[in-house]
Amino acid sequence: MHDEDNFDLLYVLLPHGWSTCILYLGDRIHELYISHVFGDPIGDFIEATTALLKGASAVEFIWWDEPGGNRWQITRNPEQHHKVTVTVTEFSSSCGELITQEKTLAEFEIKISHFSTIVYFQMKKTAALLGEKSFEKNRSGEFPYAAFRQLEFFFNA
Repeated sequence: MHDEDNFDLLYVLLPHGWSTCILYLGDRIHELYISHVFGDPIGDFIEATTALLKGASAVEFIWWDEPGGNRWQITRNPEQHHKVTVTVTEFSSSCGELITQEKTLAEFEIKISHFSTIVYFQMKKTAALLGEKSFEKNRSGEFPYAAFRQLEFFFNA
């Protein structure tokens, strides 16, 4: 596991119920494909980040693809409470099936403030783009504004 100050991500809300998330971890790049058909991947991401900022010791969410997907498990470091271990796994199970044969895609430790800042500004970018009619046209209803306002509270306080 690496201590990643050299972490970033790009979250792209695509038209018609899809997203892509590109993870940058030092010299590694991982591209995750996300379907919105089976849940609210953006809402899950925002709510998990907000829960960490509120003091949660662990959060987990799944981003489904068709088939397969990625599980994010984020656990607070018990000795250094300002850090979390992020583990992203990939699996081939379809939605509704038992998730088996997970393979670790990435595992790293990062400050909660670093992680949450990256998530916040990617979501802020997406919310701003949805204000453009041409961008919003085929993405209507894909953004959880109420959950985003709760995350935004930590950055505007």
